[in-house]
Amino acid sequence: MKQLLAAFSLMFLVISATVLASQMDVRFAKFDTNADGEISLTEATKHDNLLKQFADLDENGDQVLSEQEFEKFKL
Repeated sequence: MKQLLAAFSLMFLVISATVLASQMDVRFAKFDTNADGEISLTEATKHDNLLKQFADLDENGDQVLSEQEFEKFKL
């Protein structure tokens, strides 16, 4: 019984992580309008909240946001 409960718990965690990751992908894709895998400053100008946070999110100062940098974006 403990093994069954542990298996279900693990399965729930995997499914939850997958759902959260796919939601982040959808959000990122919404802002990455040219689908090049980065959000440029030009793309960000179309979204006030993202533009306001862009400089803080762009950790390496390359004027584009990677998916990792975008993860810290707050709506």
